[in-house]
Amino acid sequence: MRSLLMKALTLLLLINLNPSNARKPSINLANLPSILKNENNLALKRHGNVKENSKNPFLRNRDQSSALVKIDLCGGACEDSNPVLFLKITLSSTVETAALVCLIVGSTKLSSILDFIPSIGGLSLLQWITLVVVIFFPSIIGSLIDGGLSAASKQILMPQMNPGDPNWYSNLKKPSWNPPGWLFPIMWLIVSKPTQLVAVSKIVKAANIPEKSLPLSFLVIYCSQLALGDAWNKVFFGLQCTGRGAAVISLFYGVLLATAYLFGTVDESAGNFMLPTCAWVTVAAALNWNIYLNN
Repeated sequence: MRSLLMKALTLLLLINLNPSNARKPSINLANLPSILKNENNLALKRHGNVKENSKNPFLRNRDQSSALVKIDLCGGACEDSNPVLFLKITLSSTVETAALVCLIVGSTKLSSILDFIPSIGGLSLLQWITLVVVIFFPSIIGSLIDGGLSAASKQILMPQMNPGDPNWYSNLKKPSWNPPGWLFPIMWLIVSKPTQLVAVSKIVKAANIPEKSLPLSFLVIYCSQLALGDAWNKVFFGLQCTGRGAAVISLFYGVLLATAYLFGTVDESAGNFMLPTCAWVTVAAALNWNIYLNN
């Protein structure tokens, strides 16, 4: 009703202000509703044409409102094209993976030199500390790397990112089986990370056995899934990109499954200790894809 009244007032104002209308007969107000209805129908037919919509203030406002809704659902920070964003992810994840591997290998070599460092459960205290940092806090290392890369290139994964809508995730349509919020920290910090620590410790111990001849690629694959997990958090929650997040978590999930399999070939129990993380990322990947397809 309010919209109809505004249209009527605008039409009357344009008629009165236009000098060419001085010699024309006045419009019968009784016919005004039908005139406005015909105008609105014609405008709706032109609704698909963006240029013509821009000439109509009423349709332009409606288009702007629809665009705002789409931005809220997609996230306001998805500005890069797909090739550019995935190139940034590849660069950031590669450097983070190299840094994490260097920490593990470096602590092992340093422990062999500094033989006065106490050992616990077959690994030196320095190795345990390094594994805890790598497994529980890879995002800190990733943030340091992203910060350094951003300073060098001026634009890596999240340079000077403006925070998106804080209610973005809660406003998304989610499936009925969506896990409650309190379960996420429990699964990551109490179940997933500790079991990964046990699994990786077994692999590092096996690397000290000459006959095992553990290739470095095993640690590279494990650290790459950590880096991809960090990248997914940045893309999905940071940049609020559901579709690109689904692509990243799919790659993350595949590398994680490969890690569990490779660990199992060295030590069956190490592979089994990776299964809780595989199960939880299965849920996360399914949830991401469901959110993408339904929003």
